[in-house]
Parts: sequence; structure tokens; C-alpha cells
Amino acid sequence: MPFLPSRRPALAALAALTCALTAPSAASAEVRDVAIPTSDAGLHSIAASPDGSVWFSEQRGGKVGRVAPDGRVAEWTIPTDGEFGPEELTVGRDGRAWVLSDAHALVFVVDPAVADRPVSRLDLTGGQLGGRRGARIATAPDGSIWISDALGEGVVRIVGDQAFDTRGGAPDCRFDGELAPGPDGRMWCAFQGDALKRIEPDGVTTVNTPIPSGHQVHSLAAAGGALWYGRYVTASFAAPAGIGRIGRLVPGAGVREWDLGSRVAPDSLAAAPDGSVWFVDVGSVKQLGRITVGGGPRLVKLGDRRPTELTVARDGALWFIDANANRLTRVTLDEVGGSPAPALPATLRTRGTRVPVRVRCPKGTVRCVGTLRLRTAGKVRRAGRGRPAVRTVTAPARYALAPGAAATVRLRLTGDGRALTRGARSVRVAAEATPKAGAAQRIRTSRLR
Repeated sequence: MPFLPSRRPALAALAALTCALTAPSAASAEVRDVAIPTSDAGLHSIAASPDGSVWFSEQRGGKVGRVAPDGRVAEWTIPTDGEFGPEELTVGRDGRAWVLSDAHALVFVVDPAVADRPVSRLDLTGGQLGGRRGARIATAPDGSIWISDALGEGVVRIVGDQAFDTRGGAPDCRFDGELAPGPDGRMWCAFQGDALKRIEPDGVTTVNTPIPSGHQVHSLAAAGGALWYGRYVTASFAAPAGIGRIGRLVPGAGVREWDLGSRVAPDSLAAAPDGSVWFVDVGSVKQLGRITVGGGPRLVKLGDRRPTELTVARDGALWFIDANANRLTRVTLDEVGGSPAPALPATLRTRGTRVPVRVRCPKGTVRCVGTLRLRTAGKVRRAGRGRPAVRTVTAPARYALAPGAAATVRLRLTGDGRALTRGARSVRVAAEATPKAGAAQRIRTSRLR
């Protein structure tokens, strides 16, 4: 089923004016869950494709799946030789999915465009590239596919369908094994929790950049001209993962880290279109997080959903694996950021120089945070004089509500607002909500009296 924003009609009246407001409200679109056809699939990794689809791997189900932009789900069986099915996943620029399987000894490629044989195999431990054991797989900025070795014996680069092995002369990325494209067109990997390594396109030349010594690096992502990383203490039989930190490395300009506390474990970092970085907290709470250079980290709970891996799709929406259910979940950045616009009441009336607006945060989303104001829906003259222009009727006022909660936001009339509503005058207006970390959402009028 296609993902379509829900539409909610709303009415607004200012002073003697009653205006019907109707428009789609992206913020009222609910969080979307996508069930996986294979039961107990053991969802492991998720990755976005350039064509707008989202791919995922099923470790127990032995499959690789794809959610198309229209919401349809397809799966392909990955032939496995043992109990370890497909795990780490990346999608190339050509739309083909690459996945490590069989305890990372095999690489499978899924090409939906090939009807008769969509799944092919590359053997890392046999004759092609004997003795290798993959750790992580990632797509480089130039479109090549890179695989780090679990024992730190170089990397494998795949250009087209030809593999190049750099054994004996390549970066040592063992233990961490994290591998990702950086902000400079190069590939980067992590090394033992105390350095990040920039790898040149030849797969051999490296430059080490020290980071503060600490726990293992579990994820890398490039955003805003920097390389971000998440580190934490892995879970044990005695305690969940935690003591997390997020770091930001600007090549040639140093490193900064943020402490997330003893219970947070940041993993699966992904860059959003606005330059922020999102991550999943795989610690004791299981939640999503967002971090920016200026605002620092912020955590968002999503009810009973337990995100474990996330990706940002081409349309800017977040997708994550829900460990509490056999499903994927899609949400917009505003909703995940705790900032959907609230639903407005049917009518509004002025009280002196104020316009009290009763707002309600939609159920089934997350905390609503942002600002609300009223503007004219089109260009008007102030008191019949001057050039027509869009006028700001009220100053913006902040709202912050929990899901399902309601509150009154008191908007203050501006000079234009007082002039336009004085006496029996009427004006066509629009309510404009600006969620935190989101774009303004405008609800236009549909009739005037």
C-alpha cells in the first residue's frame, strides 16, 4: 500500500471572521509499520536504495527483502550452507543489493532486474578470494563495493563485478571492522577504539587519525563535512550495552565527543538531509536519537517499538528495524524528531489582543514540539491601503505536547493582525505550524464570510 499523508480538515475564524481551513498535514501522518511476509525472519540490516526503495536482510529467514516506494514488499531466498544466513547489507548505486552471509564468508548480490537468476554469489573463502572473512560491507562514493576483513587483513574492493584483494598491503580494521564512506570522497574504518583510518581509492594507502581512547566504535556516518562515530560498551550476560558517546571528526580540524550517559549505546548512525545525524540506542531503553553540532544529542522514545538498525530513505524518511515485532517502521523526520504539528480545533476567536488556540498532539506519534502562528492566506492590503502582501496576523508561539495531549496556545496579534480584524473587517487566514527541526506546514483557508 502506498504511503500517503493523511488529510485533516480544519476551520479557523479570527474575530468576526469564520474561515474553513483545509489542507494536507504531513505531521498528522501516522508512523507506518510494514510487516515482513516471512515469520520470525530475524531482521538484521537495513539499507536505502537510490531508487527510493529500502532493503533488509533476514538472518533466520535466509532471505533479502525490499520495500518498494509504493509500499510493496518482495523477498529473495539466499542459499545458505549452514545456520548463519544473510546479515550485513549495502545497496550499490545501480540498485543492486549486496549482503554478507554464511558467517560473512559469502557475498550474495540481488538484482531485481534479472528475472531468471536475480541472486548470484561471490565466495570469500574459496578459490576466488580464499581465506577471507568479511566484517562490514559498504558502498563507496565512486559506486564500488568495499568489504573489511574480520582479521584485519585488508579490504576487498568490488568494481562492477570484478573483485580486488588488498591482502598484505591494506588497512588493519580488525575488531571494530566498521567501514563507511567519509565526507571527503574516501572510505574510512575504525581501529580498536583509538583511531579512525582514511583509506585511499587504491584500498592500500591509509591515514590514521587518533580519537580519544575509549570503547569500541560500532558505527560511522558522514554528515555536514564531518565523519561521525558511535561508541559504547557492548552488552554482556550481566549488563545491557551502554556508556555511550558520539564523536565528530572534521578531517584536519580535530575531534569532539558527546557523552550520552551510562544507559545509552548509539549504533547505526545515518545522516539526514538537514545535516543532522540519527542513531538507534541499543542500550537498556531501545530508542532513537538525533544529534547536531549546535544542539547536541536528543533521544526519542517510540512507545513499544524497539529500533535496532536504521537508514534514511531518498525521500528523507527514517526507516528502522523493530526488534519487538517482525516488521520495519517508517516515520518522517518531523515525527521522529518529536515535532509533528498539532491538530487544530474547528474555530478560533480573539480575546482582546490574543487568539487562544486549543491544539492537540495526534495519538500514535511522538511528542509535538514547535511554533504556531496565523498569516493571511494570500496578499492583502492593510486596512485597504498600501500594496497587497502576505501579512503576519499573529506572532509565533511555542507548543510542546505529549502524544494525545491537548493545551491552549495563546497567539498575540501583530499590528497587521489588529488592523485587519478591527471592527467588522474580515480576512482570509492560514494557520502555519513549524515543527522543531522541520519545515513550516501551512493550512490554507477554503471559504470566507
